[in-house]
Amino acid sequence: MFRFHVPGVSADPGVIDLPADEAHHLRDVVRLKAGEPVHVFDGHGREWAGRVAEVTRRRVTVALERAVTAVAEPPVRVTLCSALLKGDQMDALVRDATMLGVAAIVPVISAHVSVPRAAARSAAAVARWQRVALASAKQCGRAVVPAVSAAIAFDAVLSGVTKDPIIICVEPALGLDTPPADLPRPATARLLLLVGPEGGWSADELAAARRHGALPLALGPRTLRAETAPVVALTTLWTRWGWE
Repeated sequence: MFRFHVPGVSADPGVIDLPADEAHHLRDVVRLKAGEPVHVFDGHGREWAGRVAEVTRRRVTVALERAVTAVAEPPVRVTLCSALLKGDQMDALVRDATMLGVAAIVPVISAHVSVPRAAARSAAAVARWQRVALASAKQCGRAVVPAVSAAIAFDAVLSGVTKDPIIICVEPALGLDTPPADLPRPATARLLLLVGPEGGWSADELAAARRHGALPLALGPRTLRAETAPVVALTTLWTRWGWE
């Protein structure tokens, strides 16, 4: 079943126009014809079944027939604050984190990040990451597209924290870890997950996170690649807390 993203779509059945990029995908990439079944989702958790109504060079429309139950979201809204990675690594992180249910992704400029700040904060970079998140949501069957922000400084991440609990992933060599029994599902159903760069967190960053109440979480005895660590961390959390 092909799925198409239409932000702001009405909840009522009816005929809707696909946005230009989605219309191009339906008409020129997968080459669907009028009458074929499709799904439409709004990126905020709602999804509908329908059929292609019209396909022309100027316009592609879909007739929505009924609302469908979207794939369940995780029980905790996780904001993934990951140290900024280079190029394809950041794309892979956004893709996989979207599949694993994060609510938002915040690239972080930490002490050991080597990506230029200007490039990290460019509108083009943020737009690319958002396209990666959308493509991942479409592929995995998710009806929610997480927001991806411009990169911000590590200190700004901590200063913006209010009451949400924080988990910070740490290197195994540090000898820090929080036992599973001490990682209960947050009562607020919200969480900040901090994952560092290839070079790890600096001592000052780790100390600052601990002062903000962050719980350290080691991800096994091996040092993981920075784009792999978020996948392992999220899988660990959903294994402990369940998916629904």
